[in-house]
Amino acid sequence: MIANHLPRIRHILPMATVQRERKLDGPGVLTVRVREKVQSTDVIAEVQPRPRHHFLDLASALGVSDADAARLLRVDLGSNVEAGQILAGPAGIARRTVRAPANGKVLSLSRGRVLFEAREEPHAIHAGVPGEVAGSDGASSITIVAVGALIQGAWGNGRRGWGVLRDVGESRSARLEPSQLDMMLRGAVVLTGVVDDAKSLQQGIEIPIRGLVCGSMASELIPVALHMPYPILVTEGFGETPMNSPTYDLLSTNAGREASLEASLLEPYESQLPEILVPLPATQDVKSPERIVQLQPGVRVRALRAPHTGAVGKLLHLMPGVESFPSGILARSAMVELEEIGSVAIPLSNMEVIA
Repeated sequence: MIANHLPRIRHILPMATVQRERKLDGPGVLTVRVREKVQSTDVIAEVQPRPRHHFLDLASALGVSDADAARLLRVDLGSNVEAGQILAGPAGIARRTVRAPANGKVLSLSRGRVLFEAREEPHAIHAGVPGEVAGSDGASSITIVAVGALIQGAWGNGRRGWGVLRDVGESRSARLEPSQLDMMLRGAVVLTGVVDDAKSLQQGIEIPIRGLVCGSMASELIPVALHMPYPILVTEGFGETPMNSPTYDLLSTNAGREASLEASLLEPYESQLPEILVPLPATQDVKSPERIVQLQPGVRVRALRAPHTGAVGKLLHLMPGVESFPSGILARSAMVELEEIGSVAIPLSNMEVIA
């Protein structure tokens, strides 16, 4: 039955309780305890990356025999060395040397080759959002509970960050120009409508900004966006679709507040959408976002396909049976009152619920 159809849900909520999990990407130490209050900038764990191992062919690099390579080794096995330090040499008229490719140590020497263990410096994991530590396995993950305005998007570049939210376009369809990104936006999360110029993304590095939230982005900018050091979150998709009005209204209203970006890169078999959280004070218990919403009159929905891509409205009623569309497709549908458009029939598979 149509009534049993479970639609895709996108959360656009002025207030919600969310859980953010932080996982260690290697052996490390947790620096916070359960029920401890944290801020976005707080370090909650320190991770020691796993060492990488390389074979360095000393004999070939120095142009000598295996026996001479062993004689020209200038460091003790097992001793720590710094990146660029000479490991062996000099040899020959050209005074050739072999230097350490990174901080680490030489583990062994055999047949003119050394096994080198490269060691990376520990890196910190930040909370990324103000809240309270709700749980931890004591070794590799921490769960933080936070309260605030929650907005889910369509695409992210796999980065995480936080900063003060700034609306530079003052319109949900405004294009981001490189000249708009100046030193006044240093450390900010920039809100705009459409991004179609790679120079704008590059300018974000020069400032630097802490994040970018846009309605849509030109598809040819995807490779560029994936290499940006700051998070980029797209709310609608690729092309020139303006940001949907509920999302823009909620974000622009909170301009000037700190925003936390989880610009998750969607992977196969994963359902976690990229999210923006604007932390807000809570005067009472705030519910978590609903995971299941039944289609019924009054539910807010958003169109996902042309000719009304991105349009938002209210579901009037579910249509019995199937509807025939100009494309020739027969589909289960609903009558929806779209803002600034009017009543239209939309296939259930071409809409999502805003909850």
